[in-house]
Amino acid sequence: MSGNKGILSRLRTISIGSAMADLALLLLVFFMAATSTEPPRGVEVELPRAETQAAEQESIYITVSKQGELYVDSKKTTLGDFSDLLAMRQGEKDKTVSITADRNLDYRIIASVLDTLRGQDFLNVVFMSESKKHRGGAR
Repeated sequence: MSGNKGILSRLRTISIGSAMADLALLLLVFFMAATSTEPPRGVEVELPRAETQAAEQESIYITVSKQGELYVDSKKTTLGDFSDLLAMRQGEKDKTVSITADRNLDYRIIASVLDTLRGQDFLNVVFMSESKKHRGGAR
């Protein structure tokens, strides 16, 4: 018995929490790999044709013209009024702010618009661009 007691005193405790996390991760990976999202094959089916329509997402649209004029939802405004307008729309912070600006516009104007947005906590900002196909190959 004294020999067993010596072995048991040298054993270390194992953290079960980290082993459970490893096991959960392995099970998650297994089930993700084993699950198929494709429909079963074997029967050929001709699907109906339909037109897709873009889902209209609620956004705040900002346009900056080549001359630096600022428009919010198609209404002309100044940078000072823009800050006040955002202050009145604080309930819409979760909306996406879509900025369309002329590509030859001085970046300082865009930087001031972004600073105003950041100052009012409108942080979900995207820039609209033209796809390469529509530019006619110009770089």
